[in-house]
Amino acid sequence: MLVKMKMTIKFYIDKAKYRAEDSSGKVILVNIDYWNNSFELSGSNKRLERVAKDLLKRKHKVNFADKLLK
Repeated sequence: MLVKMKMTIKFYIDKAKYRAEDSSGKVILVNIDYWNNSFELSGSNKRLERVAKDLLKRKHKVNFADKLLK
């Protein structure tokens, strides 16, 4: 007898690293911890701070597998 089982898949982004470069060649590394809702920049940049905060707001503890399967 074959028994069907429902499988629940949860896939979360934990930590991510981004490299941002401006037109003058200045590089700032952006480390984002999506699970703990925090980020850090390797240099000061207000625009990148806004981008990092926006990424956290949209992706904090989001189950990506669930979104892909729908």
